[in-house]
Amino acid sequence: MRHRLLVVLLLLAGALVIAPGTACACSCALLEPAEQVKGAAAVFTGTVVAARRVGGDPLGTPPPVVYTFRADQIYKGKASAEFEVATNADSAACGYNFVTGSRYLVFAASGQSGLLTADPGVALNTSLCAGNLLVSPGDAALRAGDGLPSGEPLAAKLVTALGTATPPPATSSPATSSSTAAATPAPDASGGRPIPIWIYAGVAVTGAAGLTFTGWRFSRRRGRNRRLPD
Repeated sequence: MRHRLLVVLLLLAGALVIAPGTACACSCALLEPAEQVKGAAAVFTGTVVAARRVGGDPLGTPPPVVYTFRADQIYKGKASAEFEVATNADSAACGYNFVTGSRYLVFAASGQSGLLTADPGVALNTSLCAGNLLVSPGDAALRAGDGLPSGEPLAAKLVTALGTATPPPATSSPATSSSTAAATPAPDASGGRPIPIWIYAGVAVTGAAGLTFTGWRFSRRRGRNRRLPD
């Protein structure tokens, strides 16, 4: 009986050694908001608009996921309308599960990350320990006391650490271009130069003289017709 129990324990230990990813959970150190901002290369709020997996692993480890965010406020890093951020697919490997269509406060690091099983091919990455936070929809800068989807208010300490937000660069749209074109008056036949007023006056005088002369000739002809004998 003891031998069988020993064999079972050895098999369990071997399984843990072969598949450490399934046995180890992600463990995060508690960081203050100021430390989270300092350790990030980019901090922004944005809505997830796309997600894609990168590569694969012959051992069966889920490949990293690259999320595309449409940014609305930028707190740190280069101002951009969109950001691509990679993370592990498995939360046990400290991956953060972003949901498409939701808005987040994102803390992204740059450079190689030892957490990722494959090179995601993008400059930014994040993890479950970075401090990412699901926030309410919108595009305004975060303020202390804002209601979060979790039901808790946004901490003043976090807002202070974030500092002043900067909107992303504006992008031109077809609607804007068409409205601008409609607001621009089309040039006239003179090539855009105003027509002198004396030309209009000359045309008016000539027309009036022509009408007067025509009327005089018509009246004279009628007078002759009346003097003719029967």
